[in-house]
Amino acid sequence: MPFDATLPAANSQISSTELRNQFNGLKTLVDLKVTVTGLNDAILTTAKNPQDVVSPLALTISNPPTQAQVQAVLNKLNELITALSRPSPS
Repeated sequence: MPFDATLPAANSQISSTELRNQFNGLKTLVDLKVTVTGLNDAILTTAKNPQDVVSPLALTISNPPTQAQVQAVLNKLNELITALSRPSPS
């Protein structure tokens, strides 16, 4: 029996069956809630892993760096930011 917030009625006789059904209904609702462990497991199995998506930048920087070298670093940084970003909740 699902939980019924209107039970027990005010000034009613105590009924063990009614109270048991209420507690069982509440237990069912609690059991349906996500646990911290369940949430962590879901994140680990579904989240992007940037190490798998973004390859290391193979670049030797001169002194002073050229515009092309700075642009390569910027491009790699943007690639990493994109890999780490998650879609915003809808």
